[in-house]
Amino acid sequence: MRNKKKLTELMNLECDVTEENSLISKMKRYRLWIFLSISATYLVSYFHRAAPAVVGPEIMKELSLEPAALGLIGSMYFWAYAATALPAGVLADTWGARKTITAFVFLAGIGGVVFALAPGAPVMALGRFIIGLGVGVVYVAAMRILADWYRPNEMATYSGVLLAVGNIGAIISTMPLVLLMENIGWRNSFILVAGLTLLASAISYSVIRNKPHELGLSIPSEGIGASLTTTDDKVSLGEALRTVFGNRRFYLMGLLLFSYYGTFMGVGSLWAGPYLQDIYGLSKQAAGSVLMMFPLGMVIGCPLAGYMSDKVFKSRKNVLLWGCISHLACYIPLIFFPAEMPEKALYILFFLYGLTGGAFVSCFAGVKEIYSARFAGTAVGALNIFLFSGGAFYQYAMGAVINIYPVVSSGVYSPAAYRTAFMIPACGLLLGIIAFSFFREERTVLSEAGSYRVVS
Repeated sequence: MRNKKKLTELMNLECDVTEENSLISKMKRYRLWIFLSISATYLVSYFHRAAPAVVGPEIMKELSLEPAALGLIGSMYFWAYAATALPAGVLADTWGARKTITAFVFLAGIGGVVFALAPGAPVMALGRFIIGLGVGVVYVAAMRILADWYRPNEMATYSGVLLAVGNIGAIISTMPLVLLMENIGWRNSFILVAGLTLLASAISYSVIRNKPHELGLSIPSEGIGASLTTTDDKVSLGEALRTVFGNRRFYLMGLLLFSYYGTFMGVGSLWAGPYLQDIYGLSKQAAGSVLMMFPLGMVIGCPLAGYMSDKVFKSRKNVLLWGCISHLACYIPLIFFPAEMPEKALYILFFLYGLTGGAFVSCFAGVKEIYSARFAGTAVGALNIFLFSGGAFYQYAMGAVINIYPVVSSGVYSPAAYRTAFMIPACGLLLGIIAFSFFREERTVLSEAGSYRVVS
């Protein structure tokens, strides 16, 4: 009788294990579809972000713009992105990531149409601003979803993969965009991209779910997500803001990211294109080919940095700090011999520029670890204020510096103008590195006895 009872208990246990394994398998399959859907929206987002480096010279010629005006148009995307960053985090935590992504990506599609049809610089700047408002929510809301669908030790890896996919959009905005523009013109090209943006919005609504329990998938023992519960863990706006902005370490990381992300968006997403055409006399096709090395480097650098952060160093600070130092080294040739590099060296330089820039991905997992999972969306959104304010600042500041110098010939500026412009982000990055060296990192260490927190 006793043996029969034990056998029954064992069979029930096996059934429970089988059922749980089945739920885990379903969860992992569905989170892949969610990840692919988010990736599609982020790919479009990155295309819009990086495209001015290629289309910028065309816009300058068509509208007879000075560098400062082009810098202002390009920066509007980043100012809007920065303005949306914090509301995006709060909306992701309260309204839900699914609705947030769907509604705002649809808005970005409308902005794309406005940009493509703009008759002049003011309307074009408005279009870029609307695009920035729309896509500004994507990564923040995605991090909220990753927090609910993935293990904590998977966060940096998958956020790195997401950024790598985004940089495929940046690759498409280089040589492929040049070829598309040659066939249908830059305005029709952006109409096409606007339509794809609207399609991405529809796919997001169809596929994305905020939490596993919305599909009847809730397996706390697996530890797949940071918030695998059967109830929505809502937070108030006031509580979220007080918690996130009340931590000194948040500002140290923010200051670093202002210049780290801001510099390679200022250069790689705008001024690298005019620089290559003005100083080296490269054609649109040749410049686009060189520029493609920047996002290609990031496609490798982002997931590599995420993996190194999660699995090798198990430290966000070390990956960020050494990534920034390596990235700063890329400015040496741009400042000291901006007009003297062979063309092959330009390919290598811009590849390394993207590869070392990819380390910034560790900041998102790092800022989440400062706070509890309830504030994941707000924390990432608040950090994005620094990232995209930096992008806006450096795009405009570099244009303003170039504008000080006289034109050498028809719309072409001198090496001295670009040398001085490149010094702006280099100095900013150096200051960010100094500030971040005071950051004290808190990590979770796993052992047989359980987990505990350490500060380093």
